[in-house]
Amino acid sequence: MNRRLRALLLQPLFDRPRQLLIAFALLVGATALDVCGPWLTQYYIDRHLVPGDFAIAPLALLVTLYISSQCLAALGRYLQTLRFARLAIEAVRELRSRIFRHLLQQPQSRLDATPTGELISRVTSDTDALRELYVGFLASVLQNLVLLIGILVAMTLMDPRLTAIAALLIPAGIATIWAYQRLSVAAAMKVRQLRAEQSARLVDAVQGIAVIQAYRQGQRFLERFDAIGQRQYTARMRMVRIGSLLLRSAIDLLGMVVLAALLFGYGITHIDSGGDAIGIGVLYAFITYLGRVSEPLIDISQRFNLFQQASVAGTRLLDVLDWPLERLGEDKAPIEDARIELEGVRFRHDGAASDTLHGLDAMIPAGAFIGVVGATGSGKSTLLDLLCGLKRPTAGRMTIDGRPLAEIDRATLSEAVAVVPQEPFLRSTTLRDNLLLGGEASEERLEQALRDARLATLVERLPKGLDTPLGERGLSLSSGERQLLALARALLRQPRVLLLDEATASVDSATESELSKALDLLRGRVTLVVVAHRLATIREADQILVMTQGRIEERGTHAELLARPEGAYRALWRSAAQGADAIG
Repeated sequence: MNRRLRALLLQPLFDRPRQLLIAFALLVGATALDVCGPWLTQYYIDRHLVPGDFAIAPLALLVTLYISSQCLAALGRYLQTLRFARLAIEAVRELRSRIFRHLLQQPQSRLDATPTGELISRVTSDTDALRELYVGFLASVLQNLVLLIGILVAMTLMDPRLTAIAALLIPAGIATIWAYQRLSVAAAMKVRQLRAEQSARLVDAVQGIAVIQAYRQGQRFLERFDAIGQRQYTARMRMVRIGSLLLRSAIDLLGMVVLAALLFGYGITHIDSGGDAIGIGVLYAFITYLGRVSEPLIDISQRFNLFQQASVAGTRLLDVLDWPLERLGEDKAPIEDARIELEGVRFRHDGAASDTLHGLDAMIPAGAFIGVVGATGSGKSTLLDLLCGLKRPTAGRMTIDGRPLAEIDRATLSEAVAVVPQEPFLRSTTLRDNLLLGGEASEERLEQALRDARLATLVERLPKGLDTPLGERGLSLSSGERQLLALARALLRQPRVLLLDEATASVDSATESELSKALDLLRGRVTLVVVAHRLATIREADQILVMTQGRIEERGTHAELLARPEGAYRALWRSAAQGADAIG
């Protein structure tokens, strides 16, 4: 285990020294009381039973002390468990927030390249493994080590000779644990990798369940899921076989050998000294303690898989924390005019062989209405990702108000630039909560945003108005209503730049008309950049950019572009008109 992994796993505990010390003190006290049981019994046997003293008073005292010590030990263990659990929950909560915060600061390209299920597994399952490390492994190991030390001290005080024989079990047990650790680490890594892969498959299936059912691919997805489950079963069974061989079976065998040596040593000593060297009570206590010695070793061995899983999980979390953060700008001056310029902008996705965008040049005046059209894969959505700062250009220069986009503070850019995506993100909360996703707003601003987005009539029809629950992903609304809601949410922020990514691609003609009216109201108030699937939406744009294979092939107004007999825009318009039988 390297230094960074140790710091990740243990630093959260050392950051809470007071809680850690209290938990450890309770652990030591409970263990000391627990160890007293056999010692009290040994004292009574050698001092009263062997000499034939059967008085009630010593027996009553023994029973009282024994029960009291065990009750106090149980109380101490309970309080110690609560302390360690609280410590673990707080530490994991902070670590989970740290990982999630790091993911939120990642560039969009990194998140796009990582399966959703994998990201969920890192934030949830891997951090849960650390909680199990603190509660199930570290607390148990500390308790067992303190118990071992307490037993050895008690045995040494009784008889150092027999203690030397009994202590042979400890190094043998440690060697067994070391062998288990060496063999189980690869199996633990394999199990966690397969669990993440299975989570990713499950998320993909749930998100695409409608398509899977429509194409009757359920059996195929099930077979793939079961195949991963079978591989996970094989890896887990390997861990079970390793544990069965090296844990209880091996340590129990070692314990029997040491017990035989202990009885043999007792017999030799008893014979050589005429029967007075070691008392029966001492032998009873030693046999009892020897049984207690094997318990901590077995428990540590059985819980070592938690350490392995936490080490694997910690390595995966370090991998996430090693993802470089997106470089954030420091220019916090507010954006005023929202004039946008692109000079030789190029973009290439990570691992791609060629550029997605090739040397784009454009000037978007403040308050202009710009339409962006083109065939699927022409780079329209990538351009919008660059404009809102989700992605950074590979080369070239992008400015807003003459200031480089990359140097503008993320919060400042977010306040000035709002996006209406093709598939709006909606939570399963109320309409109001979804509108306020971008921050707080007054009722007057809410009502104005709803009117501007042509959504006020819908809200009036809902049974609870703005407090109506939307259901999972907002599916209680139609696709068009979800688009209008996303537009209202964007307008609520009062942006200087509004970007719409194919917002009319999956809406009916009535919603398309409402969106067009909303855009007309916004003209001149904000800089509008609209990626359009339905060309009628942007026919009134001040300028239309026609993209082909990552390049701006044509630019001009609707009338100017239609006037070009062999132009790309004219071909797109003709194709759209034929598909709809008539447009405009």
